Amino acid sequence: MRKRMRSLSLALSLALVAGVMGAVPAPANHNEEDDHSDNLKQLALTPISISEDQNAQGSDLAFKGKLVITGSYQGIGIFKILKKKPYVKQISFLSCPGGQGDVSVLGKYVFMSVDSPRVGATCTPEDTAAASQSQVANAEAFEGIRVISIANPKRPEFKASVDLPCGSHTHTLLPGDTTSYIYNESYPLGAQTPDCSVVTHRKVPIVEFPTKDPTKVKLLDESIDVTPDIGCHDITTFPEKNLMVGACITESRIWDIKDPKHPEQLAVIQNPKISIHHSTAMTWDGKVLILGDEFGGAEGGGCTGDEDSEVGAAWFYDITDPASPKVLGSHSLPRVPQPASPDQADRVRCTNHNFNVIPMKDPSKYLLAVSYYMGGIAVVDFSDPANATEAGHYVTTRNGVSQDTWSAYWYQGRIYTNDYLSGLGLGVYTFDGTTSKSQTTFFKKGPLNKAGEMNPQVQLGFPQQ
Repeated sequence: MRKRMRSLSLALSLALVAGVMGAVPAPANHNEEDDHSDNLKQLALTPISISEDQNAQGSDLAFKGKLVITGSYQGIGIFKILKKKPYVKQISFLSCPGGQGDVSVLGKYVFMSVDSPRVGATCTPEDTAAASQSQVANAEAFEGIRVISIANPKRPEFKASVDLPCGSHTHTLLPGDTTSYIYNESYPLGAQTPDCSVVTHRKVPIVEFPTKDPTKVKLLDESIDVTPDIGCHDITTFPEKNLMVGACITESRIWDIKDPKHPEQLAVIQNPKISIHHSTAMTWDGKVLILGDEFGGAEGGGCTGDEDSEVGAAWFYDITDPASPKVLGSHSLPRVPQPASPDQADRVRCTNHNFNVIPMKDPSKYLLAVSYYMGGIAVVDFSDPANATEAGHYVTTRNGVSQDTWSAYWYQGRIYTNDYLSGLGLGVYTFDGTTSKSQTTFFKKGPLNKAGEMNPQVQLGFPQQ
């Protein structure tokens, strides 16, 4: 649930660049253009189709049973997971632009972040039009979270919304038996307004709703103070451990969430070697925290070709005592990507971005699925966090277009990716040794996860021992 920290104007200009690229035709599986290790195989790569001649710019991902929900700048794409080729099939697209379109899923509802001011909250063409400067200045524009029903995944439908100060750049669920919460990550991206400025918005707003009826979503008076930061970029919750971690731009934080409305801060992590505290995850035993450094806000660079480099790296922290985190090591991408054509040189970046931990039968084995924009995807073995090393990689080029991979997540025996500026869409991969039956039955079925859902920033489930 994450995005580079950059100005609104730059985000819009990049969107125009991607639009000029147009629709990328659905390619075959990996080919001679691709650079990959033998143990990481690409099963599928398919655009997120808006219409016959237009593809979406992908962002984050969420999973529910046999569905993959793809966030994008243009709306939500829903794919069905298949056992055999073509491995995934798009079954719908809800046109509903509003910024990067961060997504999560709970029951028959999808939550979608809106961090680009819109005329209104719904998904009609009139409401999804960009708000004017006067509407923004007069607090007449909508930014926040949309609630989308996927009761019929072939026909997703707008149901409700909640307006939030500074909108919703990203968001994180804390599911509960009867009441659930959303921790909203946002900060001033564009023009300063009275309720969205570097002075007034140094918090994480908290949203509450009945678990069975998210259409009754509401913003609480309570919020999490994150002063001196202007907000947090990414948060991960671990409900079974009452633990929450957050990457808050200049530092990271750890909270106890026994009381979801009033999280208790346990620790602050300050690391001068991290450019931007961007992404978070935890191992499934809750012992190690992974912090992602989005070097320079992914404005470019961050590519050293040295996995021992501390630039744009994943950092590993011992959190067996959450109140006293201790740095264990770091890992960076060990290659420098080359653009497939000169016109793509301005988006050469390979800083660490979105990731999650692959559950293993061996509890001492820690593997991370991670994306690096043009640097592709990798599996990093951090079983020894002080000496983490790349275990496999895949870098895709299609029809002269270099990938721009936003997200890479393990789910039920496969790794799924989503591409941004390249328009290459949804990717499906397998990595040797991570497709056993014990992993495909990984997720705990119970009150907090009845449908086998996985939101990468919500840790529900455990390895079968």
